[in-house]
Amino acid sequence: MKGGKWALLLTLLLAARGAGLLPQSREPEERTLVSALAVDGGEETKVTAVTGVRISEDEEPEVLTGTGDSLAAACRKLRGGSSRRAYLGQTEQLLLGEGQDVETALDFVVTDRELRLDTLLYMVKGGAGEPLEASAELVARETGGKDPRGRTIGEILPRLSEGEYTLAPALEPGEEGKLKPAGWAVLGPGGLAGYLEGDAALGADLLTGVGRGQVTTLPGGAAELTAVQIRAVDGTLFCTLTARTAEGSPREKDLAIWGQKVLTAALASGWDCWGLERKLGGLRPGDWEVWENYPVERLAVNVTGKLVKP
Repeated sequence: MKGGKWALLLTLLLAARGAGLLPQSREPEERTLVSALAVDGGEETKVTAVTGVRISEDEEPEVLTGTGDSLAAACRKLRGGSSRRAYLGQTEQLLLGEGQDVETALDFVVTDRELRLDTLLYMVKGGAGEPLEASAELVARETGGKDPRGRTIGEILPRLSEGEYTLAPALEPGEEGKLKPAGWAVLGPGGLAGYLEGDAALGADLLTGVGRGQVTTLPGGAAELTAVQIRAVDGTLFCTLTARTAEGSPREKDLAIWGQKVLTAALASGWDCWGLERKLGGLRPGDWEVWENYPVERLAVNVTGKLVKP
């Protein structure tokens, strides 16, 4: 990906916003506010938008669509039952279908400067437009920031600008075609690199810091994670899992075995989405050449389980 260009544009964008140099928002009566935007690529770019709904009013979300030879052109053609222009400045979720080039979409965010950097980014398995339309009522009433897996464009761009891998939550069509969680999508120098699913997705939860509150079924019962501590030293990933009993009589040993299994599965992909090489080199700055680009699948995994009283 165009890391150097993104780094420069991101710096300029943040500076411009801080100085108040970007265009001011239009008055509400002149625009239709978009809550979520789905983008699907192909011969033409298709965008599907869901308008926001004010909970205090008896209002139904509207679905807008647009197509064009570029993402910018497609967004300019977003129209529904109103002649008002669709405004993307309050969009809380950006959903990219598998056919949409990630680099093109993020270039649009940085250069167009209407979508915000705190917009949450999701990858959708297959097309994104139809499942967004099926989920319109739910999405229109959501408030950004409630999804513990949520990752903003502003959080994702810095790692991509450095040519590193990073994670975005993955979604897929579920019951009645509505969107549901589907593990993690891995984004990297070539765009969408793949997915972390099953045990690998659970391990990614721990490494990403969203495992707290997760209930895990163990041989003797179930345990709810209350704390996850991660550190990487001298070629070993150390993890301490603290949990409280949720059901039955789980054992600390089984909690540790579970943690080792899911973390090993996450690292087996070879994608360092968490900056583990920097953690490895942080305590040994003189040996950086040893840990730079260290293959994460070769890390030893050492997990300690701790159970506390409910």
